[in-house]
Amino acid sequence: MITIQKQDGKYCVHHKGRQLGFIELYGNPQHATNCYVKIELSSWETSISEELWRKLKEISGRPLQVMVDSSNVAITDFLTAGGFVCKRKCYEVDACAADYVGGIVDMDLCYCAVGDQDYESCCQMMYHHYLDTHKAINPWTADYETFCAKLPKTAVYSKTDNSILSIAFIESNEIAYVCSSDEQHFHRFAQSLISSMFTEYHSIIFECDNCDSVAIILKNLFTNQSNIGFCTYVLG
Repeated sequence: MITIQKQDGKYCVHHKGRQLGFIELYGNPQHATNCYVKIELSSWETSISEELWRKLKEISGRPLQVMVDSSNVAITDFLTAGGFVCKRKCYEVDACAADYVGGIVDMDLCYCAVGDQDYESCCQMMYHHYLDTHKAINPWTADYETFCAKLPKTAVYSKTDNSILSIAFIESNEIAYVCSSDEQHFHRFAQSLISSMFTEYHSIIFECDNCDSVAIILKNLFTNQSNIGFCTYVLG
């Protein structure tokens, strides 16, 4: 039988009189639907997982969410045994020109910065894209201004008939956020953006979630980039 006692803001976990470690439950005001979990256990016995997480979910009163290094099989097995489901995989891309397998596309790219009217339009489009792609995992619950504060101060975009179709927020050699209203257009936009960035930088870095089909288009323009950094597990 699992026993849980609150101690110094964490939950001390015991099994058959033996202390297994601590679980911390905490909130994130930007994603307040789920309760975040930090695990500090010395044992990953799958036989106790279901009971442990059931009790902790009753304490939290919300779905539980854990970020896990994808290479840590012991923890992922422990979470899965307790009913957690992998909701998101995050790929970490660090690519040079030799990794690029897309073509060369010459598209007119526009640049804007904080204070420009088009930058505000890019922020609004990115905000709605982010809301849509993350709602099934842990929805954004903060306000629009808080979201915009997370974005780089420069955006690259393309227009057709005065309508913005594809956007990338960039900072040095990092592509931080992308979105598009037309995925076929984004494929060409990304090729043009990458070609332009490689004239200035030796490598390009970005992260992309498998819940975001636009970001996956960007990832698929490179080879040797299958490394999954962190996975998000949720117990609903």
